[in-house]
Amino acid sequence: MSLRLITRQSSSNGSAYRADLIARYVRATDWAEELRLLAEATRYDKDNPDAPSLVDELHGARLGDAA
Repeated sequence: MSLRLITRQSSSNGSAYRADLIARYVRATDWAEELRLLAEATRYDKDNPDAPSLVDELHGARLGDAA
């Protein structure tokens, strides 16, 4: 298990951060990792209220074509 320091993301690297978090969420193989990533996305959403919801994107990515 690795820990990652969560910091406010600047707009210049926000897209790369979001894409990385979504990719890690889709690849997650256990519920604890998914929960950590959802918590990280929730913190991101609180720190970036003007950006689209990252939590919603994670749920959408997991649902895929079923949505």
